[in-house]
Amino acid sequence: MTHASDVLTKARCRGLVLAACGWLALAGTAMAQDAPFPSKPTRIVIPTAPGGNLDLMTRLVAEKLQAAWGQPVLVEAKPGANTMLATTAVAKSPADGYTALSTISGLVQNLVLRSDVPYKLSELTPVSMVASFPIVLAANANLPANTLGEVVKAAKEAPGKMSFGSYGVGSGGHIIGEGLNKLAGTDIRHVPYKGEAAELPDLISGQIQLGYGSVGFFARQVPKIKLIAVASPQRLKDFPDVPTFAEAGYADVNLPGWGGMFLPAGTPQPIVDKWVSEVRRIVAMPDVQKRILEMGFVPVGNSGAEFAKDIAADLQKWGTVVRANNIKLE
Repeated sequence: MTHASDVLTKARCRGLVLAACGWLALAGTAMAQDAPFPSKPTRIVIPTAPGGNLDLMTRLVAEKLQAAWGQPVLVEAKPGANTMLATTAVAKSPADGYTALSTISGLVQNLVLRSDVPYKLSELTPVSMVASFPIVLAANANLPANTLGEVVKAAKEAPGKMSFGSYGVGSGGHIIGEGLNKLAGTDIRHVPYKGEAAELPDLISGQIQLGYGSVGFFARQVPKIKLIAVASPQRLKDFPDVPTFAEAGYADVNLPGWGGMFLPAGTPQPIVDKWVSEVRRIVAMPDVQKRILEMGFVPVGNSGAEFAKDIAADLQKWGTVVRANNIKLE
């Protein structure tokens, strides 16, 4: 027969064991929370295919992060849906700092071009604009116009006869081209291509007279083509004779693209701060700056707060041009 005192003793023992397990669990949680970030591999998701300039730039940053953190930093390509697949995947990821997004200004353009965007800006925390992506207007080498003013004059003299290529409907080049039409009162027809490389043969042959694309790509094609103006905060060091759209009198379409990094909203501030300080430190490195410039980009490396202001300004500027020209992507 079991005595009441034995039952009580066993119950107390069980209680002590359960309490000890609880304390151990709490201690384990505390230790996990106190573990310095990062304590395991980190991944950076990009919305473009491997091998492109965004991929190369992201891998450059990832290598430096890995060296600094002593943990693997992996770059994962998730292309599709005009950057929306990658953006949505990161926005819905755990907000623990182990998943980041390295993306392009299409993230903002989607919000003004589409009504079916599956993410919200509020679901992402800006880390830093890594680089500005200047967009250049190039012309066929034989076009009798060497400045933006001369291009506008030629277009007005032959309404509907000139055309401009872009790297896709809704692209930065498309939006700038239509915005220029609106501001200058011209009728230069838009011809979309599947990428800037696809528009080049027609630009060189004169099938189209004008084309928009990245400086890094089009600069390599001179003198088969010529550079007219660039959407950039300032003139490019390697092309001091090419004015910005703002300098040429069209500030409202001086809209460069960019490449920047984000974390899911709700990521603890100390982890966000660590990302911000590391990315800014990396972008300031001379070898990194050199590589970014070689890609045709302009290194930036600003703070998360500054990047957030840039994004808000972009929303307003891109939105104004898109609405004025009724440009839609559905």
